[in-house]
Amino acid sequence: MSEIFSERLRIARERKGFSQTDLAKRMDLQPSAISHLENNRRSPSFDNLKQLAEVLGVTVDYLSGRGTHEYES
Repeated sequence: MSEIFSERLRIARERKGFSQTDLAKRMDLQPSAISHLENNRRSPSFDNLKQLAEVLGVTVDYLSGRGTHEYES
C-alpha cells in the first residue's frame, strides 16, 4: 500500500491501546501479519482493510491515505 497506511495503522492501533498481538487476535491473523503491514512489507486485502478500519474505529479512507479524517461524520 503505502507508508501512509503503515503509519496510520500503527497510530490507530496505539490509540486503541492494542499491541500488535491484540490486534492480530481481533483480526484472526498472526501477529507477524500486523508487523508486516506496519512495516510496509505487505498490503492488506480489501476485506482485511475494511476489518482493520472497523476494529480500530477509523475509516478505510483514513487508513488508505485517501482522507484526512479518521472518523466518519
